Amino acid sequence: MERFALVFLMEDTVIPEDDLVCFNGVRLHPEKPSNSKCSVEIPLVRQLRLKPDERCDLLPTELIRKYIDYARLHCAPEFTEKSTALLESFFSQMYSMPQWLNITNGMKMVQIQNMVRARARVNLSPEITTEHVMDTIRIVSRSWYDKYDTDDRAPAMRLPTRKKGVKAAGMNFSSNSKTVNHVRAMQKHYSDFADLYDLEQVKTNCWFELKLDACDNDDQFRAQWSTLRQDLTDNPEHTLACIGLAMHHTLMNRQPTGSTQSNAKLCLQTIRPRIVGYGPEVSIGSIKVSSMGKLVSVRGTIIRAGASQIMNTWCAFRCPQCGNEQAVQQKDGIYTTPTSCHSGCKTRSHFVLLQQSVFTRMEAYQTIRLQETTQGSRTVAGSAAKNIEIELTHEMVDSVCPGDDVTVTGILKARSQDPDGTAKASLYKAYMQAVYVRSNKNVLANWNRLAEFTELDMEAIRMIKAEPSPFRLLVQSLCPTIYGHEIVKAGLLLGLFGGMANTARTRAEIHVLVVGDPGIGKSQILQSCANVSPRGIFVCGTNSSNVGLTVTVRTEKGVGASLEAGALVLADQGVCCIDEFDKMSGHSGLLEVMEQRSVSVAKAGVICTVPARTTVLAAANPAGGHYIKAKTVSENLKLHPALLSRFDLVFILLDRSNERTDNMLTAHIQKVHGLAKASSSHQQQPSHPFFDASGHSSFEEEGEPPLEERLRLAPGEKLDLLPPELVQKYIGYARKNVQPKLTTKAAEELREFFVELRRAHNHMDMIPVTIRQLEGLIRLTQARAKIDLSQEATVAHVRDVLAILRQSMLDVFSTDEGDLQFTRLTNGSGTSKTSMVRKFARVLASRSAVTGTTLYTVAELKQAMATGGIMANCNELIDTMNIQGFLLKKGRDCYKFIIE
Repeated sequence: MERFALVFLMEDTVIPEDDLVCFNGVRLHPEKPSNSKCSVEIPLVRQLRLKPDERCDLLPTELIRKYIDYARLHCAPEFTEKSTALLESFFSQMYSMPQWLNITNGMKMVQIQNMVRARARVNLSPEITTEHVMDTIRIVSRSWYDKYDTDDRAPAMRLPTRKKGVKAAGMNFSSNSKTVNHVRAMQKHYSDFADLYDLEQVKTNCWFELKLDACDNDDQFRAQWSTLRQDLTDNPEHTLACIGLAMHHTLMNRQPTGSTQSNAKLCLQTIRPRIVGYGPEVSIGSIKVSSMGKLVSVRGTIIRAGASQIMNTWCAFRCPQCGNEQAVQQKDGIYTTPTSCHSGCKTRSHFVLLQQSVFTRMEAYQTIRLQETTQGSRTVAGSAAKNIEIELTHEMVDSVCPGDDVTVTGILKARSQDPDGTAKASLYKAYMQAVYVRSNKNVLANWNRLAEFTELDMEAIRMIKAEPSPFRLLVQSLCPTIYGHEIVKAGLLLGLFGGMANTARTRAEIHVLVVGDPGIGKSQILQSCANVSPRGIFVCGTNSSNVGLTVTVRTEKGVGASLEAGALVLADQGVCCIDEFDKMSGHSGLLEVMEQRSVSVAKAGVICTVPARTTVLAAANPAGGHYIKAKTVSENLKLHPALLSRFDLVFILLDRSNERTDNMLTAHIQKVHGLAKASSSHQQQPSHPFFDASGHSSFEEEGEPPLEERLRLAPGEKLDLLPPELVQKYIGYARKNVQPKLTTKAAEELREFFVELRRAHNHMDMIPVTIRQLEGLIRLTQARAKIDLSQEATVAHVRDVLAILRQSMLDVFSTDEGDLQFTRLTNGSGTSKTSMVRKFARVLASRSAVTGTTLYTVAELKQAMATGGIMANCNELIDTMNIQGFLLKKGRDCYKFIIE
């Protein structure tokens, strides 16, 4: 019955002549325009009826047929601005009356629009006037009067209890309907919890957040709709429609009687609910075929974000033969054309798309790809992390970016991989239609993926804090298979905890670099750091490129440019462990990430900045396979000095032949395999006037053993080490809940150390000391306080940090003989090579002034060295000057000298 546009009932009864039917005392017609010439005062039935004794020359049937054929073929009337506004006002009034919601739908609107066009064709009019609209409204009103009238002729008719066998719009509004009861229960919930729902904001945005916890706390609501969560899971689309319909009713009941046309238009919009608090979260890998069509909640990291687009949800089409218009729903974004014309003609194809029609509906659309996290769960070795495509619409578009940690609640669906072909018509790929997207990132502390801590977790965290030395326990629990290197592990642990970002421009990340000979366990320590980090990524420099670490811009035909996140962006507010750091193809992308905490992109017409607040823990092997103490770190790694200056701590691990150390390592390996007990030894430290003869820093307390001895296990001592999962929980809790501040004494201790460093720099030509070093000391001290879950950074924390920094300085500035040479710049050259570089630069400057050119071949550079009396390895000196920026490589065996 619903496919009939008009239904009339012929009865031998008296029918009111006023064909503008009233429902609940409301006249069903729009406001008449002031300049309209149509006769609203005279009912249409009186206008069409012959007056008494009136005669009319009737048309023969053949002429009527000719007239109709001519009108259908040659007359294609278009809506004017006034007629469109009048028809929209009528639709708005229908929707503003809740008792009509089971009568009006998209099909009825299309039918009324076609009838208005037909009314204009009767007059062979090229334009649809307000008179044509009003005549159609009168006819439709009379049809609905006949169709939905009851036997009770009450002055104010209500929805009939008996509809003469006609079911309207497929909805049953009887009091026994579950759907009606659920909608009413939801309306009552909105009324009782009005403080949770800003109706004015909902009216403006056309969406709102429904908190399931509030529904669970509403006893009256649970009594009427106890299966809300189960209905959301099993039948999400129908349940979400009921929730949105209830909010729509609530907004309609708030409207004043004489609401304006703008408010009426707004009420035509669909209200979209966003479900908050739905769970539990499931992993992407656990999604099965049986989950299709159900509501699920997943959590992960966005690895790709496509460009925002416009998608049609409804499209209006015009018949090429009769000009009839109809609207077709574009379900799931699949372009669908009409299969036949509703007017009765035999047209089956070549329908014309009407993009500007009022019945063509569009919405914003974007696709993202979400990758699940592997932290805190066991994965199969060699398996890639699972990911899924997610569709965002409306206000969710452009709300997230690559690298964001998000929780998505949506409906699982399947789309054919080749909808136009037949060979792959049975192959489908799963995707998720998002209902709600929540970003889990927080600039203060929401760094971890472990959003909730159970009571068992809290008990374990309290037990760790109650230990005599949580710092020692955590250091020993970090990669226990590698013996020793307690100071290095302590520095990496500080990087895992991180400091505090007081402002948006001050970084909280602590970057650590470990340099050493191959085979001493650097990769294993880094892998352990990635495993215990709540958000850690481990990559190898040999298989990573610059764009693979930052952001890739992909351009696809018909889709546009999309951003694909690299390792550093995916580890936003986390840790990125880079092994084989020296073998990476490019390091330019790391400069901005390590200091500015972001990645700037300007490719393929895309200009944006992606956050990358990532801690970098790197391990590198020296060039040539062995670290040469006569060279600096920059010379050993052949890295740019600007990149090395970003690291707060630099440790050097050497594979030295030492009988005592070898016996110690052998005993530890035997202990790991259950063969023997491990012993300990103390390695002699080099001395320097900046440190006393005992190896203590001048800022360490007298009588207190060095930090390395306090962290090392005593001979025969056994310690219950923490599993990686518990360390991960502890780090996540500290990062989220502990925000330490320096005490007055701790700040004074840092100030004295910084002043002493500046004084040593002035008197001993030491490494340059700037504000960057002071900020690094503050971050390290804050991280040390977080390890103890202390809200105050004390003097003891400062002294531990200074001991770690002292070890880093000893590694960098000590020579093979054990002497400290602070004139050996970390990012430059040793003393002897520095003088040779300066001498060679003066020779090239003089030669360039004479010859007038700054381009030199390798042979010419060798000749210049011989002429200047510089006795050094030519290739090594050229490489050093290239790293320091004196020589720029312009081609094969060709360099350009940069004159200062």
